[in-house]
Amino acid sequence: MRYLKDVQEPGMGTWYFEINEQGIAYRQIVIHDDGSIITSNRKHEQHHFMLAEHPLDSEEPYYEEIHQDEFNRLWSQQLVASAEHWNQTKSKFPVGASVAGYIEAFFPQGTLINLLAQDAVGLVDTALLESLTPAEWMYPGYRVMARVSGYDEINQWVCLKEATVTGEK
Repeated sequence: MRYLKDVQEPGMGTWYFEINEQGIAYRQIVIHDDGSIITSNRKHEQHHFMLAEHPLDSEEPYYEEIHQDEFNRLWSQQLVASAEHWNQTKSKFPVGASVAGYIEAFFPQGTLINLLAQDAVGLVDTALLESLTPAEWMYPGYRVMARVSGYDEINQWVCLKEATVTGEK
């Protein structure tokens, strides 16, 4: 993975990205000039799940390569700030529990599922879900049933298995 920093135009804040060799963003942080922060692992009321939709060209002059430690320090600060909420989420969704939600977004890590409680986010393998689901149901808003298999501590997401899309919205 590579780590980039992009200081936007005045008033747009500073953007940080974790990208793979193809330039696909896996994590993103936006620190606005007013100090507010948006991270890609949490749904924002205005910006939804904010993650670069297209590969980034790290050779563009407005990107500055940064050390992984700088990115992880900023990311960890946000994880610590939401630790209480994350612990509550894990208590509410123990391993093995059956859960319901709906497709929220598609990320490189998998399909994000809104678990309908406490802003909890589930993660399911997109390729597996696609192999079991009619293409016309693979869109945000479609209901999903699944079972909790574990936790993604880096993103504070509930990992899901045995997921099925019901065809209902």
